[in-house]
Amino acid sequence: MFKIAILPLTKQKLCKTRFDQLRNLMFVYKRFFNPNNDVAFRKIFAIKQNKPLLLSFLNSILRREGNNIIEEVELLPQNSTKSILNVSCYDKSGYRYIVEMQNKRLSIFIQRLERYVSYSTYSDQLFQNVDYLELKPKILLTILNHKIFPKEIKYISYYSNCEEKTNKCFLPNISYAFIELPKFDKCEEQLKTPEDYWIYLLKEADNKNELPKNAPSEIQAAYKILEIYNWDLADINNYENTMMAILDRNDEIITAIEEGKKEIREIIEHQLLKKGWSSQNISDFYTNLLVKKSNN
Repeated sequence: MFKIAILPLTKQKLCKTRFDQLRNLMFVYKRFFNPNNDVAFRKIFAIKQNKPLLLSFLNSILRREGNNIIEEVELLPQNSTKSILNVSCYDKSGYRYIVEMQNKRLSIFIQRLERYVSYSTYSDQLFQNVDYLELKPKILLTILNHKIFPKEIKYISYYSNCEEKTNKCFLPNISYAFIELPKFDKCEEQLKTPEDYWIYLLKEADNKNELPKNAPSEIQAAYKILEIYNWDLADINNYENTMMAILDRNDEIITAIEEGKKEIREIIEHQLLKKGWSSQNISDFYTNLLVKKSNN
């Protein structure tokens, strides 16, 4: 068993109060919310009646075929603030595993990720009083809004613990799947498979005003869920608060980076002054660096 710790605007009549609630929000000019927002993501995949959408997404992204096709999913309690969704999966052969799904907007360190998943694979289940012999393997499915691997690695990549010479996996308890959204460059006309349509939705939904043509029924249902005019005010507020928290966190990181750069520059300048450089020499040095950078 594995555990996966994975129209033009609608022509409906809106009452004046409802319209006034939406009118002043910055996303009133959009048709769909961003599915990478945790609130929107959970509305698509973390609701019981939307299990067909979750099955389609996991089977597509994890490329399940034959007896490996996931037939049943069960949403598990959230014991970690790092994951969006924990799903217990059963495939055609009766095998069970857990998929933990994460949605990351900032650079992550692989070493930290490995440490986290190694810990969570067992701690989450032991927290539920699962016997060691019954611990389920886990796949960590991470959706990234930035590139993390070299360009030769495709937009979806998979990793497991394999023996070096035979390339066979004898340690199946932990594996990884990454979606690097910026690497997905297919336009709407190039979408063919459910996998294509799901990744396109994750990357482009909030920039679109129409559903992609020929989208599978599960994808159409997901777009319908993301449609702004189907949300109540409480959900919209939660969406907006989540978005603002992300922007605040980004600002904190950018500020820390800028302060770090300033501190490093001050250290370099101090060392150059000790070596006899004049303030003008140092200024010219930085000017030349900026010119070289702009030419590259």
